Amino acid sequence: MDDGFIAKPLGRRQIDQAYPLVCAIAPGLGVGQWRAFAAAVLDGATMGGSEKDGSPASRGIMTVQNAQGYLHGLFSYAAEPHLLHGRTLCVDNFVVLDLFDVAGVAEALLRAMEGVARRLGCAAIHTTLPDRTVRHGSRRDPIPDCFRTEGHRQETVRFCKDLAVVNDNAPAAADERRGAE
Repeated sequence: MDDGFIAKPLGRRQIDQAYPLVCAIAPGLGVGQWRAFAAAVLDGATMGGSEKDGSPASRGIMTVQNAQGYLHGLFSYAAEPHLLHGRTLCVDNFVVLDLFDVAGVAEALLRAMEGVARRLGCAAIHTTLPDRTVRHGSRRDPIPDCFRTEGHRQETVRFCKDLAVVNDNAPAAADERRGAE
């Protein structure tokens, strides 16, 4: 593992720099869609007002960078109530993009994740990994292996039904329905 990795919240000036990382887990994602998502998360993070006392906001985007400021990984998070665990750090968009030290970047992200969860008073961390992150049928997989090594376990299987794709819930269809009324 490279000790030169530094975990830092994503800054507004880094939103465009983070776009290639996000495209690794969401190919075809438009830059405008990423900018809107990142801005909404960062706006929500600043509304929490906890940055002043040194504690993390209840939602945000955490990155792992090298000493030169190049981004090697990131995740988005929000602290939310959970029926079984109480206050829980919910992590999405976990991505590592490094040619030589995937495990080192993943471990740095996991340490950052745990630090954020502890500072926010969370009792558990729930991470949703993109399906393309997990190699099906493979015995060794660096990212899930890092999660297991750091004490994480698979607890659920998450399904997604994209309503904008499979029925008339798409924004254009909703506009057409309103026009017909």
